[in-house]
Amino acid sequence: MDRRQLIAGIAAAAAGASPALARAQDFPRRPIRIVGGFGAGTSSDVVTRLASPEMQRILGQPVLADSVVGAAGNIASGVVAKSPPDGYTVLMATNSMLCANPHLFPAERIDPAAAFAPIAPATTIGMVIVAGPASPASTLAGVLDAAARQPGSVTYGTPGVGTPMHLVGEMLRERGKAPWMHVPYKGGTQAATDAAAGTVSIGIVAYTPVAGLIKAGKLRPLAVCGTQRLAALPQVPAVAEIVPGVTMGAWCALVAPRGTPAPVCRQIADAMERALAPREVLAQLAEMGNDRITGGADALSAMIKSEYELAGDLIRRLDIRIS
Repeated sequence: MDRRQLIAGIAAAAAGASPALARAQDFPRRPIRIVGGFGAGTSSDVVTRLASPEMQRILGQPVLADSVVGAAGNIASGVVAKSPPDGYTVLMATNSMLCANPHLFPAERIDPAAAFAPIAPATTIGMVIVAGPASPASTLAGVLDAAARQPGSVTYGTPGVGTPMHLVGEMLRERGKAPWMHVPYKGGTQAATDAAAGTVSIGIVAYTPVAGLIKAGKLRPLAVCGTQRLAALPQVPAVAEIVPGVTMGAWCALVAPRGTPAPVCRQIADAMERALAPREVLAQLAEMGNDRITGGADALSAMIKSEYELAGDLIRRLDIRIS
């Protein structure tokens, strides 16, 4: 046997011993499906659709955005968790899907560490606390003070129980000593609409779907959630500036079924990194209230672990339940 035959034999044996490695070497050969848990126009969906055309060019195969809506994102999570671990079906997950839902839906529990391989973080999701134009509330501090003076008189609407917006509201109730009442909706649009109409005192919602209402003067932003101000609303304070310690935010990231080869995950991560890197794309994200999060699989794994523990502790301690 000559040297070339020996090398070919070794390569063939290695491929036979590791089918996943062999598949990873010729990835991708067909369209890639990015599954999202929420509908068109939501922040994570917009990020997917913003990145997918350039990812398609980089990877040389169609990259398809597919919204599988329902059960607070659990249906989408389940679809991807049960998909073959080959990189052709991945999930644009939110932190609510990965970190809060496992604690809120014990019967449908999807353990993120067991079900998914981290690919990379994508962006933050800007969240904003808003009031209607006729509301007497002009500051978040004023709303908290009113809630403290008249327990039960102040209501806040969110897209639903266990969402990051709800967890922010409960952290504010606890740390801001504001005994206000939560009004859960089936999505942020109705919560924002009712806040604009004064049906609820304030709304805590994602920024992207309500940006137009804010610009039109139909909603007044009182604060943005997290520790940093949004580039789209530089004059609006962050919640942590008003009530220290309320740092909960929202983000989205790509994950794959557990067992997806690491080289495949890195290839997808690299494509998304390049797709979201151009200055004009970053400007579009900032206009939506989203900031780019850089880092690979290890960074995302640490984010999931940290927030999984934070959300679980808050949900257990405050006895937050899906009714």
